[in-house]
Amino acid sequence: MSQWQPQQSAGDGARTTPDAAQGPSEDGAPAAPAPPSPQTSPSGPRGTAGPPPPDGARTLRSIALRRRGLLAALLAGLLVLVTGLVIIEQLPTRYATKSTISFAPRSQPNVSADVIELVANKYAVVATSTTSVASAARAASVTRKELRDALSVSVPSNTANLDISVSLPDANEAATAANSIAAVVSRAAADDQLIEGEITARADPVSAQLQPSRSLLRVVTVAAALLVAGWVSFAARQISRRAGRTR
Repeated sequence: MSQWQPQQSAGDGARTTPDAAQGPSEDGAPAAPAPPSPQTSPSGPRGTAGPPPPDGARTLRSIALRRRGLLAALLAGLLVLVTGLVIIEQLPTRYATKSTISFAPRSQPNVSADVIELVANKYAVVATSTTSVASAARAASVTRKELRDALSVSVPSNTANLDISVSLPDANEAATAANSIAAVVSRAAADDQLIEGEITARADPVSAQLQPSRSLLRVVTVAAALLVAGWVSFAARQISRRAGRTR
């Protein structure tokens, strides 16, 4: 009795692939395994990844950032320098002059230095009085308010001297005002029974000091420009380092 077996068509049968195991060869030797498929190979490439940036590109980027930082520091320092010099040139020029009156005992040689200094302070009040300022303002052809704002009277410690300083836009006017006030104080001290006052140094317009000191202000401006440039350079360097770490 014959058994009927269904036959599978070629389209319904199992598809053979290169990965399928092959039976033994005709001579009985085991068949060699098929090479792995490129799609299923575990060592096959799964995707195309971009190469890491080379060290040369990072170095060029770092150099570019440093150059920008140096340029920013240079521009900042130059801006401070130019601005400071322009402001210095625009400042009003004044001339400071000084007259000095020295006091000494008149008839009592045993008068202490403290007493003489105390009397000198009394004549400092005379130098700044309304009468003295008005007389000196007329002599210097300036207003009383202008002269009062420009007048400075002091008695240096441990001395018997009275310094009368006047600072005005004109050196001759400043010297005239200082000498005029010193003359008023000297005349007032002529009637003093305890001490006498003598003008030991008269104000000279030739030796008047220029205010403010242009040379000192220029040095300060240069120092400020260097300080700002250094600070900007340091800040730019820190920013460049942080940018290099994040990339």
